[in-house]
Amino acid sequence: MSKHSTDAAARSEKPNDGQEVTDGRYLYCLVDPTAAEGAEITARGVEDAPVYVVRERGVAAIVHDCERTYGTEPPDTDLLTQRVLRHQQVVDAASEVFGTPLPMRFNTVFEGGNAGVTGWIRDQYDRIRGGLCSFAGTREYRISLLWDPTSFEDGAEDRDGKLRKIQQRQRQAGTGKAFLLEKQYDKRLRELKSERRTELTAALKRTVEPTARELQEQESNVSPSETPDPADREQIARVAVLADETDEAELGSRLDRLVERDGVSVRFTGPWPPYTFAPDLG
Repeated sequence: MSKHSTDAAARSEKPNDGQEVTDGRYLYCLVDPTAAEGAEITARGVEDAPVYVVRERGVAAIVHDCERTYGTEPPDTDLLTQRVLRHQQVVDAASEVFGTPLPMRFNTVFEGGNAGVTGWIRDQYDRIRGGLCSFAGTREYRISLLWDPTSFEDGAEDRDGKLRKIQQRQRQAGTGKAFLLEKQYDKRLRELKSERRTELTAALKRTVEPTARELQEQESNVSPSETPDPADREQIARVAVLADETDEAELGSRLDRLVERDGVSVRFTGPWPPYTFAPDLG
């Protein structure tokens, strides 16, 4: 199972495009410090900022000092991608040291220095500790179901009597009638392909459910930290799965069996922190 890319993003020399903050702390994630007492993070953060750990009781925050927020719509979209990737790299580094974190959204910034962060942790302590305990030993995996319908279209007439009848009528029809029958043929083929997409999506869910603690359907867009499909195959489903780390190999094996179907393949990425399943901490 290949781990998602953690290639370092180059530091941008462009000016920061966010808003000024007073004694700001950029927050990457929350972790259980008891998993690695006294450990620190050596990764460099967004804009190459030094990252460190702020501890409060049984919770630790991974942060860096900042004077501004980071704009989410900079003129240069590559700059936003670099920032998001660097954010992810720090969360990855925290995962390696402390175990499964509660990841924060990109550009989460507190004012008031470390006291602002620890005060918020105290306010949310029960929810944070509960989340860290419930996600311990798990990771998120993202699965895209890809389909090349060519082979399905080629054999559609052999499987469907309606298509065969339309095709037979086309051979005997005049020009005008043949044109209408062609439209009927295309409509019926679209119906069959839609039914097949539904069947394959249901098969994907059945395949991953035995190893999934939770499963959530996702939008079909690809995040900056994921690679688009180079073959430009049709993506018919995308799900996020929360599973035990020890079940990763089993999940991969089950997906291998799914792709034995004609024209079907999957894009399987992870392990990720539980971005999709983490609670909204306000």
